[in-house]
Amino acid sequence: MRLIVGLGNPGAEYANTRHNLGFKALDLFCSLQKKYFSHEKLFDHAYLAEARLIKPNTYMNLSGKALKSALDKWNPTEVLVVYDDLELEPTQIRIRNGGGDGGHNGIKSCAEVFPTDELKRIRIGIGRPENQSASDYVLAEFNEEEQKLFDLCLKDVAKLLDIYVFSGYEAMLDYYSKSKKSYSNAASVGIISPKEEKRD
Repeated sequence: MRLIVGLGNPGAEYANTRHNLGFKALDLFCSLQKKYFSHEKLFDHAYLAEARLIKPNTYMNLSGKALKSALDKWNPTEVLVVYDDLELEPTQIRIRNGGGDGGHNGIKSCAEVFPTDELKRIRIGIGRPENQSASDYVLAEFNEEEQKLFDLCLKDVAKLLDIYVFSGYEAMLDYYSKSKKSYSNAASVGIISPKEEKRD
């Protein structure tokens, strides 16, 4: 059984912020599958095929608490985390198996309960701010132009999740490797070739 974790902060005030792209990706995927989340104390969850999808009800820096509860509940064979990433250009998507936390508080927390070298990831780039602190930037909402680009980006993430759930990690990686797409004139945005991917 596969466990998919979308990272974000609970509450309406955070719903449309950059830091909640993990939540938004799972919400879109489940809506396309006509699946709905059920509520538990530490996370909301949805069932689909051989996968369980969760959105922690803890705040970002306590995501590991929700992950630990899900690990105890279902004992999954693998874990995939979907989250925003300051180190990637806006709308850039990368898949990775293993690696460090990259300074992301949600991944840092998850690393307390699950080995990061076994943690599969879908990273969604948000870029770094020029005249704003990183903490303020990730908790800010997208402007109208950014929202249009990220709506397209999230559709691609939903496609990747669909392949992962029904066909597995390698099938998702193969699709990802062949897909190169740009949502603006910048050559670096969209799905890119996964040069950093580790194949064990």
